[in-house]
Amino acid sequence: MAERINRTLKYGYGLKQTIKNTDLAQKMTELAVYICKGLRTHFSLDLRKPAEVHLNPNIKYKSYRKNKVNLPELTI
Repeated sequence: MAERINRTLKYGYGLKQTIKNTDLAQKMTELAVYICKGLRTHFSLDLRKPAEVHLNPNIKYKSYRKNKVNLPELTI
């Protein structure tokens, strides 16, 4: 799963090139993650945004976790 996220950040949000300024690299990464999780819809979530799904416990979605552990509620 981490490899999938890295690929999305590199190719989908232009973070493939080397960024020599670490502050700029961190800000670009934070913005890309915000866009990916907060603004972009996902097919695996029936074209919903991840933040929308996590804030609404009534929405069912596919989990990729192999073990069925009761996780604490995610706060965004």
